[in-house]
Amino acid sequence: MTGRRVALVTGGARRLGAAIVRSFAVRGWDVVLHHGHAPAEADALAAELRQACGVAVHPVQGDLARPDAPAEVVEGAVRCAGRLDAVVSSAAVLRPVPLDRVTPDHWDATHAVNLRAPFFLMQAAARHLPHGGCIVQVTDHLAFETGWPALVAHGTSKAGVTQLVRAMAAALAPRVRVNGVSPGLVLPPEGWSADDSARFLRHVPLAAEGTPDDVVHAIHALVDAPYVTGVILPVDGGRHLLR
Repeated sequence: MTGRRVALVTGGARRLGAAIVRSFAVRGWDVVLHHGHAPAEADALAAELRQACGVAVHPVQGDLARPDAPAEVVEGAVRCAGRLDAVVSSAAVLRPVPLDRVTPDHWDATHAVNLRAPFFLMQAAARHLPHGGCIVQVTDHLAFETGWPALVAHGTSKAGVTQLVRAMAAALAPRVRVNGVSPGLVLPPEGWSADDSARFLRHVPLAAEGTPDDVVHAIHALVDAPYVTGVILPVDGGRHLLR
């Protein structure tokens, strides 16, 4: 063990999760990099950050659709790194399905990863976090918006996460803080076009897309704010103002 602080980041091999992992490493934290099914990407990122930042980065695999996986991921993280100081729950699935084609299996698969897994991850992590430890949950703007009929399952799962942050913040206080970030358009979904972006930005007061770094800065602001808990911080260019 190095004595450095340790962060567990779920969904850390790709996209926003990878940016979050990188941000902790460059700040001198050791990182447990969880991935579901991306061993090559996880191993490559871990090797890069070990060399570039001189920190320990431990890839840990776990399919969060399985009920037992969140607790297993936390136990694996503690076993690898020896401690936990922060948890960032960023793993999620987003699968657009037309409203009339949503099945119970699709609904359950979405909620299993997006809502059930974060709860049991928090439950397991709380046993290991020290006094003053923190959890940051990544949700998104769809938790608060209608008008996305192909993403009803996703939106309702993220709305549940919003309530989960508030409930767990109250339940785990004063020892562990729980907060969330709600990104807007910071990484366009696959298949997203320039026209899609233009339509979306008509309802963004800052009239620009964000970046993963915008979310990263918000996460670290919450990690470093010892008197803040139960907050969902929008990182959406002001889109929440127009709801």
